[in-house]
Amino acid sequence: MRIAVGIVHGIGQQHDDFHSELTAKLQEAMAALNPRVRLIVEGIYWGDITDSLEKKLWQRTNADRLRWNETLKLRSFIVNYIGDAIAYQAIPKDNDPCPRDYIYDDIHARYAQQLQRLANRAGDDAPLCIIAHSLGTIISSNYFYDLQYRRMRPKAAEFIRSSRSKLVGGETLTHFYTLGSPIALWNMRFEHFGTPISVPAPALKPLGIGEWINFYDRDDVIAYPLQGLNADYAAAVTADIEVRCPGPLGWTPVSHGGYFRSRPLIRRIAQSLDRMSRTIPGGLPD
Repeated sequence: MRIAVGIVHGIGQQHDDFHSELTAKLQEAMAALNPRVRLIVEGIYWGDITDSLEKKLWQRTNADRLRWNETLKLRSFIVNYIGDAIAYQAIPKDNDPCPRDYIYDDIHARYAQQLQRLANRAGDDAPLCIIAHSLGTIISSNYFYDLQYRRMRPKAAEFIRSSRSKLVGGETLTHFYTLGSPIALWNMRFEHFGTPISVPAPALKPLGIGEWINFYDRDDVIAYPLQGLNADYAAAVTADIEVRCPGPLGWTPVSHGGYFRSRPLIRRIAQSLDRMSRTIPGGLPD
């Protein structure tokens, strides 16, 4: 059985091979559990879209001459980390000052393109597992929310229509893993903390497969549990699971960058994908 796995990075400067270590460990764990399951993995890389804006900001403000960037590189940290979250904003369409340079839509179009690469390798009907970190959890949640509630913006919507892939269209989504997620903070914009996506995809609910697990480290100040946000999140999120991110600084806020190396987290994901493969050995129904 083939299972498509998309790994989504979070804030900060990233490279397109950001997922390589996690991919190797996840495939190793699955091979030990069930060698008949083949995980087809792609990294969903969007960082270059915001990096280009951050470089422009840096140049136009002469930020390298400003204080607190000589040794501690604090301004670089602020621009690289907070800049990503600020750039990724759904500006109301009526007030959009740059409709041809719409970062929210650009990132979702890139997301769809990377899912297409995954579909080309795993198959358009392959079960889809998304493992997302940090801001990537918000981007992933928004992507599938816009699909499920028919709110996808023009660039991404056009690509998805032309693709005609069930996987790209979110119809085969079975598993969603959020790591170090700031969704709770993001949802402060909504009076009742918003509406979650459906995991698995609505049409797959009767199969009794899939889950949404939210992993968080208590020392990670960016990550928060999700089930307590409201009744809808309590029903949508299978579990909030506390993990301890490894490394010498795992007991500090720097733990935010350690989720991809957590063995219990990787084992939990592999076990769940294995259970699905045994529940629907023939794959998802047409």
